[in-house]
Amino acid sequence: MADARHSLEMGDKFPYDGGADFWGDKSPSPTATRDWAHRAARGVLADLCDRRGIKHELDEVDHDVRAELTESLADIIRLARSAVHVPVADDET
Repeated sequence: MADARHSLEMGDKFPYDGGADFWGDKSPSPTATRDWAHRAARGVLADLCDRRGIKHELDEVDHDVRAELTESLADIIRLARSAVHVPVADDET
């Protein structure tokens, strides 16, 4: 669980879908997540960006595609939650 918590925190601090202006600033403020699934998607991407080989490929992705990728992951995560009927507490957002 500690690794998962770390990935969520890194996704909060350094959002993959932050956009060109976020990544171009020397002291950026993270953009807000839209919901728990968007935060989870950022956490997954932060975990992937911490892995050698994958990180280098993900760094090369254009910012508009980063946003699409993050939203697609969030949609999959939302669908998975609804498909298995696992309740998620509001305080986990």
